[in-house]
Amino acid sequence: MNEMKSALAPLRLAVAHLDEAPGLNDEAPVFSWALGGTGGAQSAFRLVVALTAEDAASGHGTLYDSGRRETSFPGMSYDGPPLRSGLKLFWSVCVFDDAGHASGFCPPAFFFTGLRAEDWQADWIARYFVLPAGRDVPQGNRYDNRFQARPADYLRCAVQLAGTPVRATAYVTALGVYEFYINGARIGDHVLAPGWTDYHRRVEYQTYDVTGHFADGENVVGAILGEGWYSGRIGHNQRRAGNHYGGRPGFCCQIVLEFEGDRREVIVSNGDWQTVQGPILYSDFLAGEAYDARLEINGWAEAGFDTALWQPVEVFTPDPKAPQLDAQRAEPIRAVARLPAHHLHARDGMAIYDLKQNIAGYCALRLRAEAGSTFRLSFAERLKDDGTLYLDNMRYAVNEDIYIAKGADEECFTPRFTFRGFQYVGVRIEGPGELVGLEGVAIQTDTPVSGTISTGNPMVNQLISNIFWGQRDNFLAVPTDCPQRDERYGWTADAQVFWKTAGYFMDIDAFLKKWMEDLIDGQSPEGAFPDVAPTKPLNPYRLTPQPGAPGWGDGPIIMAWHHYLRYGDDTLLVRAYDNLAAWMDYIADANPDGIRRNRNNNNYGDWLNVGPKTDPFLVASAYWIHLADLMAGIADAIGRDALRWQALGTTLRAAFLEAYWVAPGRLSSDTQTAYLLALAFDVLPPRLKRFAAARLEQLFAAADWHLQTGFLGVRHVCPVVADFISEERAVDLLLKDSYPSWGFSIRHGATTIWERWDGWTPENGFQSPAMNSFNHYAYGAVGEWIWARLAGIDWLETAPGYRGVLMRPVFDRRIGHVEAVYAARTGAVKSAWKLSGDAGEWHVTLPPGVFAQVELPAGLDAVRCDGVVLTGRAFRLESGAHSISFSL
Repeated sequence: MNEMKSALAPLRLAVAHLDEAPGLNDEAPVFSWALGGTGGAQSAFRLVVALTAEDAASGHGTLYDSGRRETSFPGMSYDGPPLRSGLKLFWSVCVFDDAGHASGFCPPAFFFTGLRAEDWQADWIARYFVLPAGRDVPQGNRYDNRFQARPADYLRCAVQLAGTPVRATAYVTALGVYEFYINGARIGDHVLAPGWTDYHRRVEYQTYDVTGHFADGENVVGAILGEGWYSGRIGHNQRRAGNHYGGRPGFCCQIVLEFEGDRREVIVSNGDWQTVQGPILYSDFLAGEAYDARLEINGWAEAGFDTALWQPVEVFTPDPKAPQLDAQRAEPIRAVARLPAHHLHARDGMAIYDLKQNIAGYCALRLRAEAGSTFRLSFAERLKDDGTLYLDNMRYAVNEDIYIAKGADEECFTPRFTFRGFQYVGVRIEGPGELVGLEGVAIQTDTPVSGTISTGNPMVNQLISNIFWGQRDNFLAVPTDCPQRDERYGWTADAQVFWKTAGYFMDIDAFLKKWMEDLIDGQSPEGAFPDVAPTKPLNPYRLTPQPGAPGWGDGPIIMAWHHYLRYGDDTLLVRAYDNLAAWMDYIADANPDGIRRNRNNNNYGDWLNVGPKTDPFLVASAYWIHLADLMAGIADAIGRDALRWQALGTTLRAAFLEAYWVAPGRLSSDTQTAYLLALAFDVLPPRLKRFAAARLEQLFAAADWHLQTGFLGVRHVCPVVADFISEERAVDLLLKDSYPSWGFSIRHGATTIWERWDGWTPENGFQSPAMNSFNHYAYGAVGEWIWARLAGIDWLETAPGYRGVLMRPVFDRRIGHVEAVYAARTGAVKSAWKLSGDAGEWHVTLPPGVFAQVELPAGLDAVRCDGVVLTGRAFRLESGAHSISFSL
């Protein structure tokens, strides 16, 4: 008889948190998968690694075989012999259900082992004779520009091969940004590779399988090299707008060719390469890109090209030393959406177009024009009352793309090495020509979409869309604050208040692993985490990074804990624990009385709140208590000393109470944010919480149930109000559309989250152009409550990684219905409810091996679960599909 096959199915295979890992930075990478099917729970698995897909698919682990491992969690850290570098490997997994039946090995996935430091033979190369500041001596030619921005460098190397390789792997990186070519074909779909790191410490390389791109005879390897974050303009400091890491970009690549008979050849970047300048006059994040199509170099990356006018490159060692080369940790930046541009009107010779969505990226255009005609594209997030582009909030970011036509029948242009945030496009044509087509191209670090949610309320749906697009537009190499003006830093407070929300919409597992390295790179010897990471452009004149403020420098601890609860993977906690503890020591050493008054650095407080200002020292002290609690959880999860942090939390609570709780039953800083933090962070003893909740309700009532919070308070509004006042009041706040509220910006056309509640008002128009982004995700932190309470999908702290789900749905007639699907670490969690009159239905699906702890709202009648009458509000659901009916 044939053994019965399990209906369980391993899905979404990943190594090192990526579906196609370009290399390993760890000798013990994490292998993970989710579960689908209907075969009960996983009870065991067997994982194999092989040199071929065929061996892996058949369960033949030529390099590694875990054997049967008894565990219900879908994942493991590699524990086999060290994997040799320079390999493309395949792996598969077979899972066993709780009846012992096997699923069979799933279709295999692959990963690269990458290169170790000792494997690199390539040199750093760059265009020679560049002055220390990175600019050339002015020549009075088309490459001169007022930004002192450099033209892109075209690089090439011709090699002769005796035979056609059977396998070829390219390892490529840059100090700057690049596009990579072999024999005229662009390799990969990455945008702005290799991304942003502290280039003085580390740079990440990309790995490409280029088998089939080489042939017998002459072959050409080439690259186009731009300035990017390395030497281009980034940040708001106009006294040092660029050259933060160096004066000229550099390139490095190594290509390993394998032939029949075990013969190997290696092509490397070295002094044999050549360079020239071409049609990209300059390409800069803040200035934009200027492209003269008349200077195009046809066939420059192909065999047989005449390089008589090309110059030799210079081999160099980057200052202050050659950076560490790591395999790329997160997904690459890619173009992820294309949006048609809709013509609105013309103003002062400029045609104005609307994408109907604020994006980060650039425009692709098609045109017909005589040679020399110039197309100038300007970009804005909003329009002025007269219909012209509102550009004041861009500050010193010019954000202009320029295309000079070559006179072909139809020409196409898409910038290579620039981006900005925008919804509106202005096109001005100088000379004979016409625009044939225009569309916006949205880019982001291509973190996979992990959740979709919709409701029966149009305003809430638009809010969900605004949150999603704000995340998409700002998760670009690092989680930036905004994509449009001269800033675009990885601010830590913006990220930490939004991190739980972010994890619902996209898989940010690998993204945080990468950014945590940036944060650790920016930590001072005294233990201070930075305000932003990478750190250099914020205060380029400092010799050390700017130390973080309360709520900002606290971000790594908060995000590391959220990462553990969402993905159930403790490797980040282990990696960062000593760094997290050093931050706690940095605070404690300067504040022996338990109140956080010292080492607060740029103490921003509840940034950009409206209404009464919250005492920033109270905010700082509340956060310190929260950190102590999180560190206790982190320590307990990885077997470190949790008692130390528990004792600290007890001491800090007593100090907080003595310093900030005043009669009659109030905090000394009597604001919405003060009570929100005190309740959210469990600062107060149980006997005082009801007084704090009552006072919070009074403050909201006095504000006519409007928000007065800033960045640090906003995340806690709906969760605290729902838990301590009422769920109905939390929905009131969510649905409010008068100023200040989430709905106010939507009523006035927002397609992303605004930086300020009053970014624009009918009475005052635009806020100060000195700081007024219309694409800033921090206030979108309400998304976590929409997911956790309206949809009822929340992590369960006692079962991290969504081994268990906490489901506390809020059923509200004004919402009408909710449909949500979240691709959790363990599998797809689905929640859908609908109200019809007084009757309600809620349908829940849990992945194999996952349970839910359910807490229904008070006041429901006639509750049935799968046809069985329930007498209590709290119950447990096992994996599978369930139907709950009730009446309001």
